[in-house]
Amino acid sequence: MKTTLTATYRTLQSQISRSTAKMQQYQETAASGIKLNTSSDDPSAVAPVINAQSQIRSGERFQSTVVAATNYLDNQDSTLDQLENLMVQAKELVLAAGNGSLGDGEIAAYGQQMTSLREEAFALANTQVEGKYLFAGFKTDTQPFPDPMDPTDYQGDGNHTELQIGPGQKVVTNLTGAELFGGSDGGLNILALLSDLEQNLGALDTQQALTRLDDLETGADQVRGYRSKMGTTAVRVEEAGVRMQEFTDSMEVKLSGYRDADIIEAYSDLAQQEQALQAALSVTAKISQLSILDYL
Repeated sequence: MKTTLTATYRTLQSQISRSTAKMQQYQETAASGIKLNTSSDDPSAVAPVINAQSQIRSGERFQSTVVAATNYLDNQDSTLDQLENLMVQAKELVLAAGNGSLGDGEIAAYGQQMTSLREEAFALANTQVEGKYLFAGFKTDTQPFPDPMDPTDYQGDGNHTELQIGPGQKVVTNLTGAELFGGSDGGLNILALLSDLEQNLGALDTQQALTRLDDLETGADQVRGYRSKMGTTAVRVEEAGVRMQEFTDSMEVKLSGYRDADIIEAYSDLAQQEQALQAALSVTAKISQLSILDYL
């Protein structure tokens, strides 16, 4: 009888230990909302969880790149918008100055306005965002057009920034000052054109200024062309961001299915385990009080 009682007692103690460990697991699950705290909780879920977490990290990196590209393109588009408006103003100014009914003083005043436009164009060419020059290629710490009196003195380079916005998806996000302002790809040197017009009107030579009207329209079209090109890029970046967000969300749902607990179920399991443990403790307490006299 003694051996049987001892064996029973040990069996109950083992059950209590298992119940206590199980209850601690349920307590952790209920408190954290996570059912997969260790690999032993569900070995079959470990690989899918690791894969989902890896995919989410990858998606977040792409989203970070998308945000950076979007900010860069927005700043660039704002500058292009200002430059396009400036070219329109320059054309209007030349037309106004060359109407044939103005005196020298009035023409000189238009010349001063052209000087302001030329200075503004150089300022746009040297635009900085967070301390980096937008139109200097890879040489973002170098002022691309340091001499406001020399429209050909470009100190940037011709490199383009290529960003990966998704698996197998890369886009060029920048324009160089050489191509946009200097016409290095066969276009028009906008800065040189504005400098010439400043000299023409300063010398009261409205007829020579009027001969450059077509060039002003060409320059404006040049800006519009680059703006349209980068606008298409911006749309691609935005669409990639939406797709990557949807993909990351789907991975989060998948991860949640393997890792996250049903809170109601977790608390229900915890309550049942607490009841089972209390029952086991009660039985063990009663058995521990038994003696040989109880069997006489």
